[in-house]
Formats: sequence, C-alpha cells, structure tokens
Amino acid sequence: MAGVRTLHPLKGERDFLWRGGNPTRVEALTDMVFAFALTLLVVSNAPPSTFAELTDLLWGFPGFAAAFAILLLIWHSHYIFFRRFALQDGWTTTLNAALLFLILFFVYPLKYLATMLSAFVASLAAGAPEAPFSMEEARSALMMMSGGYALVFAMFAALYAHAVANADRLELSPRERQLTRFGLWQQLVHVTIGGAVVAAAAVLPLFWAPFAGFLYFFIGPLMFVGGVVLAPDPKPAPTPGM
Repeated sequence: MAGVRTLHPLKGERDFLWRGGNPTRVEALTDMVFAFALTLLVVSNAPPSTFAELTDLLWGFPGFAAAFAILLLIWHSHYIFFRRFALQDGWTTTLNAALLFLILFFVYPLKYLATMLSAFVASLAAGAPEAPFSMEEARSALMMMSGGYALVFAMFAALYAHAVANADRLELSPRERQLTRFGLWQQLVHVTIGGAVVAAAAVLPLFWAPFAGFLYFFIGPLMFVGGVVLAPDPKPAPTPGM
C-alpha cells in the first residue's frame, strides 16, 4: 500500500504509514475554513494610523497568540487524521462538515476571550490591573468557549472511533491500531476537560467560576497517562549475537 514513513512532523510518522497523499477536496475546503477562522481573529482591527494606535494594537498580541495556538492545534489534529487514514466515505464527510461548522462558531468566543486577555495584560503592564469584564461575563464566556472546544473535539473523537471501526479495511498494523486507539483517547481527553470546565463554571460560586479554566492544565498529564497505557513505545528489536 502506498504511503510514507518519516520522522518529519508534517511529512510522516515512524510508526504509522500515512495513507493520505495529495489533499482531497474535503481537506481543501477545511483549509479554507481554517484560513477564514484565522482571519476572523484579526479582521476587526483596522490598520493603525498613529504610533499610539500601533502600540495599542501590539498589546493584542498575547491574546491573538493564544487563540492562534488553539486553532493551530485543531488544524494539526485534522491534518494528522486525514494523512493517517485518508477516509473519504459519507460518514467522514458528514463529521468533517459538522466540525467546520463548529469551528466557525468556536472562533467568536475564542476571540472574545483572547481580546479580554490582551486587555488584562495591558492593564498589568500599566501598573493598574483591571478586570476586563465582570465575573458573570467571565463565567459565561468561559462556558461558551469551553462548550465549543468540547464539541469540536467530539467531532474528532467520532472520526477516530470511525477509524477504529474500519481498522481491518484500512489494513492497520498492530502498532497502528494502538496509535489509533491512543488518538481516540487524546480527543476524548479534550472533550472531557472542555465539558468539565463548563460543568465546573456552572456549579461553582460566581467568584470561583472563572477559575474552572485551570482544569485545562490536566490535559497534559492525562495525555501522558494514555500514551503509557495505550501506546507504549515498542521495545527495540534485540541485536543479533547479544
């Protein structure tokens, strides 16, 4: 079966044969949607006409960088899935369409929180820390963003579950099946944490509700545990004569 095996993060994986070759029309449409979502992050910012306006605009960089990183994470997850499996059936197309719809919704609360983060950083730099929104607004914005986050990765979880169900048709090796199950675990971690943030923000007292966002720090440890359990590194083959 045609494919590639390299160590370059955008050209292949050591333990996974990439079945996807040239981008499909589904992927081309997806790239256009991601480009549009990135444009929405900055489209409302008019070009600065004075140095003061330029300085104010630069204070928006921290929030933009955080939002950009999240969208890049989502794009990379999509890229890896379609390179690995190259699924082009009706269910994959439907899930991908739902994913694109959710991304276009998700970018608005994401941009709002990014803008508020930048405003807070600017107030810290000025020596007069000031909350950019009320606690009620903070809770609502966090819940909207986290709900969108959970739904986006729920689509990825459904895509990986579809790949697991089609492992025989895809002729996945035992190691590839491990990595596919681990991929499903990764998506479920994102879904669980996003949902947990929504639930915690909803039930915690108003003062503590915005701190539910710190649950996102559990993503890394849960990914590590899943990797150890579901996809441990294979032991190297014994050297002849040893």
